[in-house]
Amino acid sequence: MRDNGAVQGLIGRTEGDLRAARAYLFTTATAMWRDLSATGEFSTAHRSAVRLAATWTIHQSAKVVDTAYHMAGATAVFRSNPFERRFRDMHAIAQQIQARDTHYEEVGKAILAETL
Repeated sequence: MRDNGAVQGLIGRTEGDLRAARAYLFTTATAMWRDLSATGEFSTAHRSAVRLAATWTIHQSAKVVDTAYHMAGATAVFRSNPFERRFRDMHAIAQQIQARDTHYEEVGKAILAETL
């Protein structure tokens, strides 16, 4: 697989997706912390920003894990393969409350309320 151009391209794109998700989450957390330290307040805008960043990052991370799992092939389904455990763990996280799709609706509603 290492010498396959299609696999190399997929790894490159997936790495970019993962780095973008991490950067977005860390940038959002840093901005929130800076504002919270300065004002002592955790605003509605902060809640919305962290909710969106966390939810989106969880979903992006699940896509990255799915890509690796599928590239691993049929052996990835066996418990003895590390991919199986990582796949299961990531999808357990994606099922938690912080990853709910309704968070996108809540953020969209907040954005639309600001523009009216």
